[in-house]
Amino acid sequence: MDIVSPLLWKPKTDGNGDISRRPDKQAITTLINHTEESSSTMPSAKDRFLDYYRTSKSKGTCKNYRRSLDLFEEYYGKNLDSILAERKTDVTSEDFERTKRFDREIEKFHKWMLDRGYSINSARSNTIGIMQFFKFYGMPVNPQAFPTHLTTKTYIPSIEELRRLFNVADLRARVILSLGLDLAWRVSDFAPLRKSDIPDLNQSTPISLEKITQKESVISSTFISRESVELLKAYIPTLPKENSYLLPSGSSNHLDDESINKILKKLCLKAKLKIPENKRFTFHSLRKRFLSTCYNLGVNPDIAKLLVGKSIGKSMETYLGDVKLKSAFIEVREQALSLSNGTVKTEIQMKDVEIEKLKKQIEELTLTLRGLTEILGGPELYQKALKKLGMASRPLTPEEKEKLDPTEALIEVARRSQKKHEKEYKEMLDETNGFNHNH
Repeated sequence: MDIVSPLLWKPKTDGNGDISRRPDKQAITTLINHTEESSSTMPSAKDRFLDYYRTSKSKGTCKNYRRSLDLFEEYYGKNLDSILAERKTDVTSEDFERTKRFDREIEKFHKWMLDRGYSINSARSNTIGIMQFFKFYGMPVNPQAFPTHLTTKTYIPSIEELRRLFNVADLRARVILSLGLDLAWRVSDFAPLRKSDIPDLNQSTPISLEKITQKESVISSTFISRESVELLKAYIPTLPKENSYLLPSGSSNHLDDESINKILKKLCLKAKLKIPENKRFTFHSLRKRFLSTCYNLGVNPDIAKLLVGKSIGKSMETYLGDVKLKSAFIEVREQALSLSNGTVKTEIQMKDVEIEKLKKQIEELTLTLRGLTEILGGPELYQKALKKLGMASRPLTPEEKEKLDPTEALIEVARRSQKKHEKEYKEMLDETNGFNHNH
């Protein structure tokens, strides 16, 4: 039986009424005694931890954690049962410095990996498993934050390259490409999709689909494109009835992360698509292609986040209704990222559409500025712009007045807003999806 420890920390109130945390010694002692009594019959602490993540998380996560734990055992020179026993003894001691000992050990472990040639990202990734191990047994550690380098390992394909893959793909691979591009989820959310998760396909498209994502535990409010609907109508009847998954493996399982990425890798070979050296084309590439297109088309970052299952403020969720989400999805997926040849627009047609859209946006922005000026008045609008820029609390210098007239003040507000959007998209596109590329 897999046993997860009880909560080993309980609140403590000091004389000032402030609440802090301290070890619950009785609970830890009970756990120690239980572990000692049953050590001959129970699996090791390491196996129990990995068994839990093998059944509750993705195969890739479990594999990464196993690598992390193996490395920490090599670094520390002891197995994890002995390490866990030391951690328990430290936590139950009255010595505050001793309770922090493994915080420092993990910091040393991080440096040990760097000295052995691991990249900064790999070293940081390999500390996560041991930190989760201690947390699993109710004795979390809190080492210093470890730096990361933004990675460019995931290859972001062009729509033309995706169409090449689509043209040589079989029905299942086409479903993976098309639906993967629709949803733009992480593979750990996509792989376990069930047939019952797919809504009625006899609706007008795009068809709404919602799911709570694993990593951030937020709802992805997205859609299934007309392209994917037609593929699913042909694909689902071919699936075995006894298996409930959309991407079945055997009689009762689904394809894992690695299997899906292998399908995409074979497609690249079949289409003779050359991936640049030190880059990887994986399922995560579809997510990044979707987000990159959102950025290129000027889609509000909060709308993009809702579509792909990233958290935003509650107030914005109410403001960004289904109509705006659907409109953005149609623009990004069904117009810019269509995979099927029958509906693919030529490059010239796409450019013409973009030019007309830009013209319309310029006209709307001009009218908006004029309207704001009429409603609020020039001086009032200027003051609001200065306040937004943090310059309203002091007199402007002559140079600032000359450089920052009312029109330029409004433009500067817009520039800063755009930079904020660019930063948000960059953070989304720089996500690595948990891959450890170097080791």
